[in-house]
Amino acid sequence: MLVRERAEMGAAATAVWDVVGDFRGLIEAMIEGTGGRVEVEGEGVGALRTVTLGTDVLVERLEDQDDAAWRTTYSMLVTGPFPVTGYRSTIELTPAGRDRCELEWTGTFEPAGVDDDVADAAVRGVYTGAIAMLHRRFGA
Repeated sequence: MLVRERAEMGAAATAVWDVVGDFRGLIEAMIEGTGGRVEVEGEGVGALRTVTLGTDVLVERLEDQDDAAWRTTYSMLVTGPFPVTGYRSTIELTPAGRDRCELEWTGTFEPAGVDDDVADAAVRGVYTGAIAMLHRRFGA
């Protein structure tokens, strides 16, 4: 399956990349105020990010990071509450005029024990929630 969300941000790609390109920082911003925590082991490609929210734990690995292209790719090794397998995701920014950029977030995966629409909704909900958080920070 493929999920894709796009949104325009009210800030230059360099500013948005400071959050999106930070393997720890993006997730910390997404879960701020939830009591969750993020731990990162290692640096650069191959780093592991463990996200704990209550009793749910997921582990992600940084697969690729291209700061010049404003693109990052990660995979999910332990899916926690997400009903998916084989999850791989890319977030990419492209300039969209003066002090604006477009964010595109894509993910591929297979549903695990649920209908396609349930798996799609779980992943899409994370993307749209994160985009809403970025809009609050940078404007739409």
